Amino acid sequence: MLISKAQIFNITLNILGVSMPLENADSNDNRAILLNNYYNLARDFVLKDFDWNFASVFRELSLVEKQNYASGYKYCYSYPNDCICARDLFESDNFVMQKFIVSSSLDGQTLILTDTKDAILRYTKRIDKEIYFSSEFSMALAYYLASLTSNVIVGSIQKGELAFEKYQKIIKHAKVLNASEGAGYIYDESTYLDSRS
Repeated sequence: MLISKAQIFNITLNILGVSMPLENADSNDNRAILLNNYYNLARDFVLKDFDWNFASVFRELSLVEKQNYASGYKYCYSYPNDCICARDLFESDNFVMQKFIVSSSLDGQTLILTDTKDAILRYTKRIDKEIYFSSEFSMALAYYLASLTSNVIVGSIQKGELAFEKYQKIIKHAKVLNASEGAGYIYDESTYLDSRS
């Protein structure tokens, strides 16, 4: 399903009871300006709030020079620029999950500290092109935007609270939909045939 920012804005407005649509997400319409003020932060919040399949990527991490702030850990890695949330860390040769923490250097650089050599990070990537959004993510984003902007667009805190409740329900449902994609167990036919002999 292809969706645009304008469609997400119009769904947000509909949630708030505004029926007059925006033709363009970047127009000079006050509603578009207000929604754009919140959009990037809201998108990143919803991406971080849940481990969305469509935004999950794996990446080999780059080592940085170990300094005092990394004491207690053998390795210090750069945090990927497009990372919204670090989810899992693996050692490249065995793909077993490893312990790690996210920290900051004294100059504000975000780092990943671990005892794992040749680390691969699975993380939620910042997706800034709406065409890649899943339908459930688009709906969650629209409801979250509605919860943030209800007071300034329609003067109603209550509509925002209702939108946030709906957002939370969509996230719960998305967990079920996300879990249904992929193979959690692979049926081994040879084991079945061996047990018959």
